[in-house]
Amino acid sequence: MSSQTIPLYQKVSEKIIRHSLDNSITAIDKLQQKLKEKGFFFIKNQVIKNYKFDFYSPHSKVAIEIDGYAHEFSDVYNLDAPKKLFISSLGITVLKFTDYQILTDIEEITRTIKTTTENIYVV
Repeated sequence: MSSQTIPLYQKVSEKIIRHSLDNSITAIDKLQQKLKEKGFFFIKNQVIKNYKFDFYSPHSKVAIEIDGYAHEFSDVYNLDAPKKLFISSLGITVLKFTDYQILTDIEEITRTIKTTTENIYVV
């Protein structure tokens, strides 16, 4: 089983950044509610070694990170490199979404999570 990161990076406007800052807690709560509704089992605020994930499914080895606009900057993105290497060595798939994506297209997010967890079991 290989680990992969599915980035959904896009150029971010100031409007999206402001929305992100104003609604970051709401995005986590909205995703948690939707995960429960869809029958997914994810642990909120899971720590694996020194790394924290917003959600983690030990059964499917899928972690979810909800990133704000700061992760779009190259220096912050580069700081994540050691984390990516370590987590992938454990066979964990990391899905990254922005809080804006969660707040504006939660159905697409849940489809991505479903597809990823289903593909893990196909192997």
